[in-house]
Amino acid sequence: MDLGLAGKVVVLTGAAGGIGRHTAQRFAEEGATVVAVDRDAAALDTLVAELPGGGHLALAATLTGQDSAEAVVARVLRSRGRIDVVAHLAGVLETIPVPEVDEEQWDRHMNVNVRATFFLTRAAAEWMRAENVAGRILIMSSGSWLSGGMPTRLPYATSKGAVTTMARSLAKEYGPAGITVNCVAPGLIDTGMMRLGLTAERRAEMEAATPLGRFGLPEEIADTTVYLCSARASFVSGATVNVSGGNTLY
Repeated sequence: MDLGLAGKVVVLTGAAGGIGRHTAQRFAEEGATVVAVDRDAAALDTLVAELPGGGHLALAATLTGQDSAEAVVARVLRSRGRIDVVAHLAGVLETIPVPEVDEEQWDRHMNVNVRATFFLTRAAAEWMRAENVAGRILIMSSGSWLSGGMPTRLPYATSKGAVTTMARSLAKEYGPAGITVNCVAPGLIDTGMMRLGLTAERRAEMEAATPLGRFGLPEEIADTTVYLCSARASFVSGATVNVSGGNTLY
């Protein structure tokens, strides 16, 4: 199935992560030009060198707020001339017992997961609107936006609730310009971030509570992400797509 992504310029943040690497691969397989953004410059260089096709770009950056987010958009426009898709997967997750959460930890989650998300997507969407580009914006949420997540991940779950609402508001703002904005809400996905602080016993309990009986794979999130950023999802906007093996239902 042709997803209509050939020749499109895709800004993919969090590209060096488990889900990010598979997503970059899928975009490149569809013929897109991938601008891979992550703070890990060495991992980015390795990733970009392995992607099929040509014209891909590694862009090392740490997204924490307006200046860093807008700088990424400006650099992409200078180097590639356009942006057709933003798939914003970058985020931070720390395991912290609720009584021990301090302001610095709280602010780190809000700055990376909420502030940078807004300013990155707004900067890209404003360019798309001005240039009459019917672009795609994808924001990575989490099943914790609805469930509240684990007790040791309250700041993370709170930030994901915020970005889920943000995507809906952005969909209303930019829809008249033909720009779609959606969220993917992964459930229990077998990544380093998910395994953080997770015992084998706790993992077995979580798998047993999932109707499909297992953790999801990063490539299963990548497939959903790429679809929502494609021409095949042209009438999907403001949606939060649950990819959880039946663990999260709404």
